[in-house]
Amino acid sequence: MDKLGINLGFLISQLVNFTLLAALLTVLLYKPILNMLNQRRERIAKSMADVDAARESAAKAQLEYDRKIAEAQRKAQEIIAQAAQAGDKVGVEIKAEAQREADLIRQKARLEGEQEKAHLLADVQSQIAGLSMAATERVLGQGLDPKMQRQLIDGFLAELGKTQP
Repeated sequence: MDKLGINLGFLISQLVNFTLLAALLTVLLYKPILNMLNQRRERIAKSMADVDAARESAAKAQLEYDRKIAEAQRKAQEIIAQAAQAGDKVGVEIKAEAQREADLIRQKARLEGEQEKAHLLADVQSQIAGLSMAATERVLGQGLDPKMQRQLIDGFLAELGKTQP
């Protein structure tokens, strides 16, 4: 190999040096770098799994939140409907009570009117009786028996009351 310009001793020493250097680089650099890269890959994979889990958890939390909001809105609508029904019921009760009071007032007014009418009619009858007795005394010049006069006037007024509506 000398003819080719290769020194065999030098070549072997170069090969040994290269092998030692390759072995040292593998042990000191390549394997630690591979281990570091594997650890980093595992951390990234774990982080991605954690992100996926957090995203899934957030999605579940959002669904639960939406469900609770919908439930709260439904309950609010029920409460509003119940309040409206209660308000309507109270309104109907108040209206019925007002109608009853108005009916009582009308009945009372009618009764008072009838009593007043009867009282006025009695007064008018009494005045008519008095005027009739006075007129009879003037026409006849003398008075009739007061008892007889009273019977005649009462009979006349009774017939007059029957003919009126």
